[in-house]
Amino acid sequence: MAVAAESIVFNDEDNGDSIAYVAPEPVVNDMNDHGQERLLKYLDPEFLDATPDSKTKFAEEIEAEEEFDLDEDLEENEGEDDKLITMMCPREYQFELYQRALEDNVIAVLDTGSGKTLISVMLIKEIAAREREARMTRRSTKLAFFLVDRVPLVFQQSEVIKANCDVVLEQMCGEMNVDNWSEKKWKTIYEESDVCVMTAQIFLDTLRHGFITLNSVNLIVFDECHHATKKHPYNLIMREFYDRCRADERPKIFGMTASPMHSKTGVYFSATQLEQNLNSRIYTAANLEELQTAIKLPDEYEASFSPSPGFPPTELTRRAREKLSHIKRFERVFQVTTEVADHLGPWCGDRLWQSILENMVDKMLLDTKGQPRENLCDDDQALYEIYQLSLAEAPSNPDITNKRIFTPKTMKLLQLLKVLQHLPEFCGIIFVERRHTAIALNLLIKSIDLFKIFRCDLLIGHGSSEEGDTKMRYQDQNRMIKKFRSGELNLLIATNVAEEGLDIQPCNVVIRFDFFTTLIAYIQSRGRARKPDSKYIILTDESNMGQRGMLSRFRDLENEMKDFCRMLPEDRNVANKFLQGMPLTDDSGDSDDSEDEDCEKVFIVPATGAMITMESAVPLLHRYCGTLPSDQFSLLKPVFEITSTSDGFQCIVHLPTNAVVTGATSQPTQTKTTAKKLAALETCILLFEAKAFNDHLLPNNPKRELLGEMAPLLDKNGLVVGSRRRRGVYEKRTPRFWKPIVEELELEDEELKPSDPQDDAVFDTNPETALVNLQPRIKPEKKKKSGLSHMPLIIDEIEDVDGLLNPENQPEEGVDPKLILPILEEEDDGPFTLWFSVIEVNVGQMFEGHVRRMCLLTWKPFPDLPEIELYSKGETFTAIVRPLEESVDYDTDTILALSHYNLKLSAAVTNKEFVCQVRNFPYFIIPLTVYNDQEIAEDLSTLKACQDKIDWEEIKRTVEQKDSKIDLTNSSDLTLDDSIITDPADGNRRYFVRQVVHEMRPQSDIPPTEGKNREAGYTTFEEYYEKEHDLHVTLPEQPLVSVQKVSKMMNYLQPTVGMMAQQKGRTANYVIPEFCHKVPISASVYQSMMLIPSLMTRLDSFLLANEARERYKIPITDIQMLEAYTAPSASMKMDYERLETLGDSLLKFIATIRLYINFPFCHEGELHCLRIRVICNRALYRSAKRLKIYRYVTSQAFNRRYWRPHGFVAKSDTPDTLKETKTHMLSDKTLADVVEATLGAAYLSSGLEGGLETAIAMQIPFDDMKKWGDFLPTYIDSRKSVPARAEIKALRSVNLPKVYEAAGYTFKQPLLLVEALTHASLPNSTAPCYQRLEFLGDAILDFLVIRYLFTKYPTFDPGMITDIKDSCVNNHVLGIICIETGMHKHIIHYSSRLIRAIEHFVSEVDDLKKKGEAVGEYWRDFSIPKVLSDIVESMLGAVFVDAGFNLEPVEKLFDLWIRPIFDKYVTPELIRIHPLRQFTTDLQKFGCEGFMLRNHTSTGTGPKSQKCVIFLHDKPLACGAADNVKAARRFAAAKANERLKDEPDLLKRVCNCSIGLRRQMQVEEDDD
Repeated sequence: MAVAAESIVFNDEDNGDSIAYVAPEPVVNDMNDHGQERLLKYLDPEFLDATPDSKTKFAEEIEAEEEFDLDEDLEENEGEDDKLITMMCPREYQFELYQRALEDNVIAVLDTGSGKTLISVMLIKEIAAREREARMTRRSTKLAFFLVDRVPLVFQQSEVIKANCDVVLEQMCGEMNVDNWSEKKWKTIYEESDVCVMTAQIFLDTLRHGFITLNSVNLIVFDECHHATKKHPYNLIMREFYDRCRADERPKIFGMTASPMHSKTGVYFSATQLEQNLNSRIYTAANLEELQTAIKLPDEYEASFSPSPGFPPTELTRRAREKLSHIKRFERVFQVTTEVADHLGPWCGDRLWQSILENMVDKMLLDTKGQPRENLCDDDQALYEIYQLSLAEAPSNPDITNKRIFTPKTMKLLQLLKVLQHLPEFCGIIFVERRHTAIALNLLIKSIDLFKIFRCDLLIGHGSSEEGDTKMRYQDQNRMIKKFRSGELNLLIATNVAEEGLDIQPCNVVIRFDFFTTLIAYIQSRGRARKPDSKYIILTDESNMGQRGMLSRFRDLENEMKDFCRMLPEDRNVANKFLQGMPLTDDSGDSDDSEDEDCEKVFIVPATGAMITMESAVPLLHRYCGTLPSDQFSLLKPVFEITSTSDGFQCIVHLPTNAVVTGATSQPTQTKTTAKKLAALETCILLFEAKAFNDHLLPNNPKRELLGEMAPLLDKNGLVVGSRRRRGVYEKRTPRFWKPIVEELELEDEELKPSDPQDDAVFDTNPETALVNLQPRIKPEKKKKSGLSHMPLIIDEIEDVDGLLNPENQPEEGVDPKLILPILEEEDDGPFTLWFSVIEVNVGQMFEGHVRRMCLLTWKPFPDLPEIELYSKGETFTAIVRPLEESVDYDTDTILALSHYNLKLSAAVTNKEFVCQVRNFPYFIIPLTVYNDQEIAEDLSTLKACQDKIDWEEIKRTVEQKDSKIDLTNSSDLTLDDSIITDPADGNRRYFVRQVVHEMRPQSDIPPTEGKNREAGYTTFEEYYEKEHDLHVTLPEQPLVSVQKVSKMMNYLQPTVGMMAQQKGRTANYVIPEFCHKVPISASVYQSMMLIPSLMTRLDSFLLANEARERYKIPITDIQMLEAYTAPSASMKMDYERLETLGDSLLKFIATIRLYINFPFCHEGELHCLRIRVICNRALYRSAKRLKIYRYVTSQAFNRRYWRPHGFVAKSDTPDTLKETKTHMLSDKTLADVVEATLGAAYLSSGLEGGLETAIAMQIPFDDMKKWGDFLPTYIDSRKSVPARAEIKALRSVNLPKVYEAAGYTFKQPLLLVEALTHASLPNSTAPCYQRLEFLGDAILDFLVIRYLFTKYPTFDPGMITDIKDSCVNNHVLGIICIETGMHKHIIHYSSRLIRAIEHFVSEVDDLKKKGEAVGEYWRDFSIPKVLSDIVESMLGAVFVDAGFNLEPVEKLFDLWIRPIFDKYVTPELIRIHPLRQFTTDLQKFGCEGFMLRNHTSTGTGPKSQKCVIFLHDKPLACGAADNVKAARRFAAAKANERLKDEPDLLKRVCNCSIGLRRQMQVEEDDD
């Protein structure tokens, strides 16, 4: 694997650990070696030969990035700190204007796009909150009015207010027939509403009619208040009603405008007149540097054109006059078409004629209901005739350089569009004066083939009902604006309706086709060009010197206006209160002469010598703020507030709400600049003391640290520590239960010793030394002569078979004689105490023939274990080991007989000869004389009953091992019941006897059979034996025996039905008995013994899991423990994957609680970094390794080739055999997964308390918190060290009753609720922002969602659970939940961008619901502000903390808010799985982990500017491109999925991951 050299790390921080980590076997990856054309379907040419580099990310990094929502590339943020220092935002000024507006009547003069609407929304929220308080003490109600000048603004501003304020709102315009509303309706509206949004004329009429009086109004907001002059309704409202209202009953006034001028008079006169008219004072934020940075003005151009030469009437116009001029309703049509022809050219005049006539004809045909033309009146016939004539005029795609059909002005516009169309992401507006000019230009642009790039339409006013006029209702206007905003349109041709107020997205081109007549029109139309590098183009008539003069005059007036604003008294230019725009190291004219002594003030860190000076403090503060967690709606930076005192100037530094300190105040100084620097220095010192800076005075950068934590740590093989690909060979523990008691005690003592690094060494796989290691650790006792026997000894004499008693009596070959020790020391002659357990198997009719019931004899009492599921041919049956409460003592002869018997049984089912010392026998299996499948069950609940049923005859016959010739003349052999026979003619193959077939003889014809028949080609059975094996029948009348081949040992633990095994050789269906031998083991016993390997393998897993539970002292049930410690590679029905998914979320949940409590000064980013250190796979793997969890994990699938009872050694053993029995290979990720699965099992077994107890046992740090009840007192103690941030007055920002009602929960600490709703954009906040609570709530939600899915989908595999979880926990669905619950209206923030974003999102959702298209994950393609999802999570966190860390109230909130959305919209049938998730899931199912991902980012914004490549085993598999990295990643994954589908054998060819190889081997093993 290609890895950058600097990334290789050899130290695994496991000193002395000698576990062998095994690199994957190399496999030649030739997947891209053939057929370049084929590859181009998946890969761009530039990536055909790509190789992974240092920026290529491993699978674990990709998963972590998705989980923690990190930026795609750290390089994209390089230099971000410096950018933040210079980037300015007028947010503080807006907030200050809002504060002034609460106390005084204010006219806010701010540029277009600087957030005037934000101030009004915040003002409405505060006034509404005050009104709610006031209504507690007075009966009368007051309400606020938001007045606009144009009808479309009624609906636009209403949407903004509704989406961001929890108020009852009413919207009104003339089209709602308000003139006819009754007094009762007006009264109802005013009594039940908090805010009314309407046109000023309606409000004026309402006042005049007496439906409301101004003493019932608490606030009037005048939008575009520069209109408040002369006879405008704004001014009339003030003069007729405001002036006459008592001073103490007057409403508050808030006006908003980009310019206080509405005429060509002087600035001072216009501004003072506006102040007088609105009884308000102008406030501004006129720091020129600030505003130019915050609102980048477009590049301004003049494009001059020649005067129009004039054109004669066109043929169409002349003919129309002949036919239609006498009809009065056509007067307006002649007027507008003539004006357009003169203004734009004859082609445009004729095309407008065509458009108008078409509309009129359509209307006429509708009115006449399709009557024949000859029946029409003369006027209608004339109309139809001219319309037909018009169709031949003004043909499409005209020559745009033809001076005969276009005016110079029109040609200039077309020339500009020809150039501008090549701008990237073109988005523009053409401003015209008249509606018909807009219509004609729209028709022209759409007809030109060259301009297909333009998606063009109109935005014009309402018009009149005259013939030929065009009307655009406000619904149509709003629809057009939405299309423009969404990108469906990229060019609007608009009248002055688009100049002011309407929320039209920023453009990069604005063309002023018709010259403006007012300064405000100039400023506001230019304000639409707000994109970076935008262009504002003014078309001017080169012969009209007045236009040139007017443009110059307007520019001068604008500068005068800015000067006027800057020269306002200091208290009315709020920018003067802040030094935000001052250069960071420049004194801006202040003299330093009197402050020389302050330059010596420095702070030095003794450990490093790092220094903060007055010059470096301000940049350092900016750099610190740049590292705080933020989003697109909050630009975090320090705010410097200057105040004058009698001793000079003081500066107060305000840091963002999520900073570790709030700020500091300087001592009085002689200059503002020095005060600022001193305050910054003091603040930096406080930050250092709070550990926000390191010893080098660099801010902690959580994102970099987090990326550093997730960066792969590589071992010497280049494998990532903690990953799936890194695997080690570990000890596979034999359950202690099988060991003798003395040896177990020694092992327990060993566990108490410090961990020896060699304990984990790779184990010896040499057969010789392995046999030495089998020596018993029992110390010999003195010989006790005893002939004790509590059972009938039915074996007359036991020979010392295979050297079990005498070390000198050795097997002839295979094992060195000196390596086998005697089973019994001379002094150890019994008695031997054994405990009985009955093995009950519920086989039903699953097996042909009987299945004998067996007993398990163990050295210790067998524990009560759950029922075990076994599987055969897709069907399930169960087995249980039922222990008895009594033991039995056996003498030496009996124990030897049992030892021999078990060696013979094991040899029979494995076809291997074993040796084992008696004390090393893990257990003894003995047969009973009853059957598992008999109808009437025997009572075997007592020891005596079991002893009475022991089949000692079976034991004796098996030990003696005497195959007997079959003699059907012998009465005992007449039926061969319960027998196994061997046929020497068939290599002594074993067969179960089905029945003796008396109807058939050796001379019988061979019947036809399916499959391979060994007698194929022969006529009779006698002929087969004679010719094939030279065996001659001596008993011609003997019957034949029907047989069934005895299969090899099977795996009864794997539930899936594999492929039917192919029959490798020919087998018999019938045999001639005289050639066969009868095996001493009964068929029913053999059938039972076939189940024993699978059963004992499962018992081993249970016993190991129980040992782990006892060692770690964790409260988990048997079944859950077994599931948690069974790896998927074991191919069992249950494995840890589901529990791991649950445990992962539980670990995240409880680890987050601990961090939230114990680190009260850490912000969200730092908490993220701390959490990943605790819960990442690397940390969990190391915990598992320290705890030696690998000893107890079942990781290997049952394999008949390696199975034997513990302690048994075969003569045929090889190093590989012993390695498989004593070691297993586990990946780091598997060990980490087992830790998480253990937590999941603990939760299911013992709830949250058990989960916490188990986490502590798994070495997850929890400090002094040992139980759930410790969280609250620890939290209370930790809060004592945190200075109070939330103030009681902050409660006024929230409508507490409404939120309590929405949440179904009443807060004991309401300030927690305020914190949960406070966004970081709020300056000088009296409450912390929600980020810490959101961090906590995110973990709570993750856990609750996983638990919900576990309960709802109990049979789903972890992959499907994860897929649905991805659809349940994301910003999109949580944003919908926020909207559905109304919580978006309670967010406390100060971001105009957020206000618009919420309004747009709410509008999109409403539109989709109205169309009936809100189905499934309908929100996936929306652009949703992350703030909305953050609020849902922070509310969950706030309720949890307020409830004293009790989860029950949060569960109720989950059921109230979240569960209904999931139940309705997020179901398996409706979810859309992300292609990358599908890709990783498919590869992990196969067992492949060799995939990586590389993002190729650029600064471009084109549709394919960002690219992504997916690598498979170091070769490029697929790539994708888009305008953003996430989309590129999605496209790349989609192509990768397609390629894997097109090339189904690709993974098998190139994957060398051992999991995949082992699974493939297992399939082959099963097939065999």
